[in-house]
Amino acid sequence: MEPALLIIVLGVNMTLWTLIGGLRLGTEKLGNGSNSRRAGPYCPATVNAQTLSPDDVAVLIPAHNEEPVIAATIESVLRLVPAAQIHVIADGCADGTADIARAIGVNVLELIPGRGKAGGIEAAVQHFDLPARFAAVLILDADTTIDAHYLERGLPLLGTAGVVALAGYAKAGWRPRELSPPGRFLISYRTRLYAVMQWLKYGQTWRWTNVTAIVPGFASMYRTSVLGAMELNPPGLIIEDFNMTFEIHHKRLGKIAFRPGVFATTQDPDNFRDYYRQVFRWQLGFWQTVRRHGFWASGFSLALALFLAEVLIASLGIVLLVAALASLTPFVLAGFALAAMGTADAPHGLAQIHVSLLIVLLAVAALDYVVTCLTAFALRRPSMLLYGAGFLALRFADATAALWALPHAWLVHSDGQWTSPVRRPVAAPPKVPDSSRDGGRR
Repeated sequence: MEPALLIIVLGVNMTLWTLIGGLRLGTEKLGNGSNSRRAGPYCPATVNAQTLSPDDVAVLIPAHNEEPVIAATIESVLRLVPAAQIHVIADGCADGTADIARAIGVNVLELIPGRGKAGGIEAAVQHFDLPARFAAVLILDADTTIDAHYLERGLPLLGTAGVVALAGYAKAGWRPRELSPPGRFLISYRTRLYAVMQWLKYGQTWRWTNVTAIVPGFASMYRTSVLGAMELNPPGLIIEDFNMTFEIHHKRLGKIAFRPGVFATTQDPDNFRDYYRQVFRWQLGFWQTVRRHGFWASGFSLALALFLAEVLIASLGIVLLVAALASLTPFVLAGFALAAMGTADAPHGLAQIHVSLLIVLLAVAALDYVVTCLTAFALRRPSMLLYGAGFLALRFADATAALWALPHAWLVHSDGQWTSPVRRPVAAPPKVPDSSRDGGRR
């Protein structure tokens, strides 16, 4: 296949950031910048290098009816920091979330009625006076299990001169024996999506680029010194993480760090209803944030415009392609049926168009499966090769969500409140000994 066709199908955005990510990987392998405390160009002089320790980190866990998973999330954090540094925001909870958190011994802020995730974060930052007490805040979703080395690996990056946020690397929880076949299919697709999108983010968060559009709210850190300059809870947005990231870029507060070794595991939907609702909410939050911030003269806006153009073209392309095939198929079949009965001529012209569109769809599916094969090889996940045969159907679902959310971003005023997908109970990670619940420090 011609390289130009490959770029068109896979996308200019993917091709560009794959190349830049490879360049970053190569330079860091050679030692140029892997441990550098320099921030690169356009670094705000007010954000200096800082040596951070777990004692400097407050943990915020916004939660809305997260009874099945909150204990495991808290226990995973207790391997990193003591209970006194953990703050659960029980946002409009009608279950035992707050009681479980209190029983474990962490701080709990109950908000009745709920204010949404962004409103809860804003309230907790003020209520617990976090900027005055801590140098960094780790925001963690209530269904997230954080890696035991997250702070060990992440704090040196956050402490780099000019860096104000650290984007955590997302891993999809893979427990196949606890999942139905549709659940394994959905989570396999989400695993591939995370791998591909975060490889692009690797290029977008190089200190010479700094154009990532999201510091994901599932497990990321911020310097508390910049929280006062950010509007954490603007009206009308359904999710917070896109807005917080755009605030950093728009107000030129500093840079965003990212490394795959700083990761946490999240729980993704195992049924299509919850999956589509989550994707639509993400897409709506993204378009609402674009509506709010717009564009300004910057490399970030240029990268954002390229991404938006590609999202719209790719989404329209796959939706129109499938719609055209679905519309033409019954006419082609009916035409040949009538021709077989001798009541009409065979619709050869229409059939040629149908075949051409089908060839295009098969070519897209083949290239999509190539991406699946590469991801399965990189992650050593052979089962993805089986589920990957149907991933194009989920790409179609994602495309419809992106297009449907676009007009809603201008028509719908969101209050930030949400309903989580159905949670699967999670076993808590190995507990630290009681003597080390001080975060491992003596």
